Amino acid sequence: MPAFNADSAYAYTAKQVAFGPRVPNKPAHTACGKYLVAKLKSFGLAVHEQPFQAMTFDGVQISGLNIIAQYQPTAARRIALFAHWDTRPFADADKQHKNAPMDGASDGASAVATALEIARVLSQQPANLAPNVGVDIILVDAEDWGHDDTTQADVKNQLAGSGTDSWCLGSQYWAKHLVPAGYKAEYGILFDMVGAKGGGLPAKGLAEKCPLGGG
Repeated sequence: MPAFNADSAYAYTAKQVAFGPRVPNKPAHTACGKYLVAKLKSFGLAVHEQPFQAMTFDGVQISGLNIIAQYQPTAARRIALFAHWDTRPFADADKQHKNAPMDGASDGASAVATALEIARVLSQQPANLAPNVGVDIILVDAEDWGHDDTTQADVKNQLAGSGTDSWCLGSQYWAKHLVPAGYKAEYGILFDMVGAKGGGLPAKGLAEKCPLGGG
């Protein structure tokens, strides 16, 4: 079985960051989305693109794209791996540059890179050694353009009371419009900010099953 390669995952992280901040409606976002789709297809996965429109808490109409890639799409048993590929459009916790977009190397390029490396490893499995389970990589968009009550108390949350959470817009859309239709997995694992200094994926944490649905 081919091993997970940390250098390969790092290269996928660097590639995403090189596009610049992946903020919806910006050229870097569009370019990175095309790269992710092409890369997942190059691994032989069945790739579905789910474009959607959403309104952010500060009244910006955005075009988002959820990317769903399936390894062994016909397998009955399925595991879902989640990551978000967008970046926050403002570093509101930074007192000096609070309106600057974030590079998002850890949040969430490292998570996407982890998923890409898993896809690469799976693609190298010979047919006679392939696991009897399907793996779905679900890269959701528009996750980080949300209202923070602590750092943005002076900014009105226009989505308050609408029934739509200002965070995880792509996850909310996917949960209401499942791709593939009727999708169901035994459990899901969310990769997020796994590239932070001192971070890791302990076996105990990976063994914990989390229910699907919601953001």
